[in-house]
Amino acid sequence: MGHRLFAVLVRATATVTTIDAHLAHPMRQLLRAGVIDGYRGGQVTGAWAPAYEPAADPNNWRACPACAGSSTVDGAVCAVCADAERAGRRPGTVAAWSYTDWARYPGDIVALPRLLHPGWRFPPRRTPIAWVDLAGAVWLGTERAVLTGADSGSVPPRLLAVFRNLLAGRRNPDPTPPAPRRGTTPAGWLPPGRSAPRQQRPLNGGFHPADWSVAVVDAHS
Repeated sequence: MGHRLFAVLVRATATVTTIDAHLAHPMRQLLRAGVIDGYRGGQVTGAWAPAYEPAADPNNWRACPACAGSSTVDGAVCAVCADAERAGRRPGTVAAWSYTDWARYPGDIVALPRLLHPGWRFPPRRTPIAWVDLAGAVWLGTERAVLTGADSGSVPPRLLAVFRNLLAGRRNPDPTPPAPRRGTTPAGWLPPGRSAPRQQRPLNGGFHPADWSVAVVDAHS
């Protein structure tokens, strides 16, 4: 099974609690096309926060199953959790070892303005290989560098082009039609001979980076 990092545009309202709902629509197209067979976001890649260590996060500590958190078995020090204090954990605890048991991590959702800052760099070998939003996926041409260790973390040219297109209104990241705006006209009433105007989402000036975040997604195939 191959694991690859995708950067997925989500609304700024996304949290680790709601991230699955935010990812479902943009990732669906890749699943249907067979490009990937699964993914996880928010639990836990930690890819863009290299100082984060899941085993050191108290949210990932569990009561030791051998001693039920008492630190002793038959009057002797429990061998399973004997390293707890040395590892910085509470006595009688063990660290969850699999990402399926890890707590969701807020650092896996990054505000888009951070990525747009000129000084932004991805941690080495953690540059995404694809950008995904509702307009589609853009392959960034970084996979070989990531796999060989040549990835420097610089924002790749194709991702810079995506950013320019978003800011200039040349890429619509959410083409779903907007909800009709409420007005003073009574609901359902139109002047004789008039048809309802077609709702269109403005592109120029309609994209505001502060309204968006980017989720670090571990996609596998």
